Amino acid sequence: MNCKRWKRALSAAAAALALVLTMSLPAAAADPLASGGFAQVLISAAETDIPQESLPLTLYQRDSSNTFHPVEELDFTTPVNRVTEDLEFHLTPQTQQVALTVDYLTDLDGNGVYELLSGQDSPVGDVLTSSGTLASASSGLSTVLTSGRTYTLTAQTLLARGSAAIRDRTTPGSASYLAGIAPTDLQPESVLYMITVSYHSGSDNADYELCYYLRLYGQLPPPSAADYLDVAPDAWYYGAVDFAVSRGLLSGASRSYFQPQAPLTRAMLAQTLYQLSGKPGSGLSHYTDVPDSDWCYPAISWVSEAGVMSGNETAFEPDRAPTRQELALTLYRFAQISGLDTRDQSDLSGYADGGQVAPWARSAVGWAVSTGLLAGRSSGSESLLAPSSTVTRAEFAAVLETLSVRVLSQSK
Repeated sequence: MNCKRWKRALSAAAAALALVLTMSLPAAAADPLASGGFAQVLISAAETDIPQESLPLTLYQRDSSNTFHPVEELDFTTPVNRVTEDLEFHLTPQTQQVALTVDYLTDLDGNGVYELLSGQDSPVGDVLTSSGTLASASSGLSTVLTSGRTYTLTAQTLLARGSAAIRDRTTPGSASYLAGIAPTDLQPESVLYMITVSYHSGSDNADYELCYYLRLYGQLPPPSAADYLDVAPDAWYYGAVDFAVSRGLLSGASRSYFQPQAPLTRAMLAQTLYQLSGKPGSGLSHYTDVPDSDWCYPAISWVSEAGVMSGNETAFEPDRAPTRQELALTLYRFAQISGLDTRDQSDLSGYADGGQVAPWARSAVGWAVSTGLLAGRSSGSESLLAPSSTVTRAEFAAVLETLSVRVLSQSK
């Protein structure tokens, strides 16, 4: 995917804009450094994640009277580096003709659409100077970076320059003033920093770029359903996923994907109940398929010791998907050790497959149905319990919301 060259050309192909490490390469690059070897980049911070974000953007261009006008509206999805304000952005050029520029994406009127300024022959934004400081791209200062030297940008430097960008764009008479926008109380932390590391190759007379977006935080916000590309805002489980991930009860399969239709596993179930219980101390797990180095070892040790879940004599089967009746039994036991009243039972005869619930699970399934933790599945005109079917991560998110809001609240 190509990295946009906003200062050189305008294009409506916004889908080509990408980040965290995206390259602008011709089909057959003659320069061996073109694949990214022209620079080393390291982003360090106490906390960082890189979710995919939808970025609506308006591109402003300066006209002959030095006035900026909107010329193009774009909406693209790209990874964004969310980092805490102890950020250090380290750049080490590996050759000559490497430069670094910073553009400031602002949302002055708070409408959710960012402003990006393109100055054409008189560039807007900042450039890293040969001395290692950020200065206006039109300052005329030397931008010849030394190969092998490490240059460092700090969050404090970016915040200060972001504040200056906000001031310039909201001050009548300034070179970067955007007329017609009613500014809100915008803080420099809300600026999206677009950092471009570029290289002009003498071998093939071509330009190559690495692009990064940075968003700075005092403390990273909790995750939300909006972070995941596979959780649509109109999906029935959107609110449940948002509830579960924002409270740390579930996490995405990656930074940008939740995998709502993937099956719940026994390890995930054990870990979630362990977290709901405040991560109490536990003994040692004796299962051969759960080594003490596994992420789920403490949780499986606890659910086994507490009698909430069990395996056979040697194996727990952490990666196996529990059935719906197994999930009901686990939640039933968890409710009992939590001191909840589990005597309410729904009549299962109203379900076409109610007779298929195993004897060992009937009380648990009856309780789970009565509390709304287990809902029937429609099949034509029939309502099914599907006791032997597995549970998706989306369904489990809904179970967790019900468990937390309607069931566990009984004990408070």
